[in-house]
Amino acid sequence: MERGLAYEHEGAWWFRVPTDGLTIVHDDLLGNVEYRNDHLKDFVIRRSDGSFIYHFVVVVDDADMGVTHVIRGDDHLNNTPKHILLFEALGKPVPQFVHLPMLLGGDREKLSKRHGAASLLEFRDAGFLPEAMVNFLARLGWSHGDQEVFSINELVALFGVDGINKSGAVFEESKLRWLNQQHLKRSDPDRLLGLVRPFLLARGHVDERLWGEAATDRLRTGIELLRDRCHTLKDLAWAMEMLFPVDLDPEDGVEVAPEQARLLERLADELEPLAPFTAEAVEARIRQTLQAEGAKLKDVALACRIAVTGRRAGPGLFEILSPIGGSIVADRLRRTARKGAVG
Repeated sequence: MERGLAYEHEGAWWFRVPTDGLTIVHDDLLGNVEYRNDHLKDFVIRRSDGSFIYHFVVVVDDADMGVTHVIRGDDHLNNTPKHILLFEALGKPVPQFVHLPMLLGGDREKLSKRHGAASLLEFRDAGFLPEAMVNFLARLGWSHGDQEVFSINELVALFGVDGINKSGAVFEESKLRWLNQQHLKRSDPDRLLGLVRPFLLARGHVDERLWGEAATDRLRTGIELLRDRCHTLKDLAWAMEMLFPVDLDPEDGVEVAPEQARLLERLADELEPLAPFTAEAVEARIRQTLQAEGAKLKDVALACRIAVTGRRAGPGLFEILSPIGGSIVADRLRRTARKGAVG
């Protein structure tokens, strides 16, 4: 105020904007953005009640902390000339500015609550991995060639302003689900066991006792087989229920003809005592049994898959039967045979 750079009017303090020349925002992403000072207006820095406004406080705070870079959304770009003038008036170095494109909803408008915006904790509770969420957020408005899937270490090494797009990025949950699936495929199976456990228990079919009794190597094999078709930990939890002696929730059903029912009963008798219950041993026993019955695998494969796994599609039949185990497989085959249907 002593230098005439601010003045008081009606109890408020006003910053005096120069009436000629340009204020230039040197932006690492957008380049130089010029503002004519005669298009800018004087603005309040302290209200008549003695409280200071944001534009003044943020500049004082950044100057006090020695902030060198200000990286923020481009919705702040029009505020930046005011901040630059204030830094210069205070005799402080002007930070380097980077104004990032805004996140957009499907209608290409700024992402907001009306788009159903959720918190990070909601995505965590929906079964998304933290590394997938970071990958997704980093890729919104930034790219490195054609690469889509990044580890945290890769992002640390590669992320830079030079890869940021100038246009807004659309927040697509379908893309997040795809990325989460890719990270599920890459994750350490033992880590996934710990992450999926609370989701599995929360479904209410598998309890602590059943989880504790299950062999870790069997669950690990199951995860490795099932995760490729799952998008979230919730999906994986639902799929993993087939590994436990619980009633399944089939996603589809089929009628079982009397001859199919007889073959399923026979397969149950043959598979229940089989040891070791490996995929190779299971395949050999099923093929031998069907050959002896004059039947083919296609005669019972679908009914067998749905009866044991609750799904119409999935990993190879013999591979997925192996971690489920002989007793569970036999029990489900017999129940399906006796009902004459599954699902």
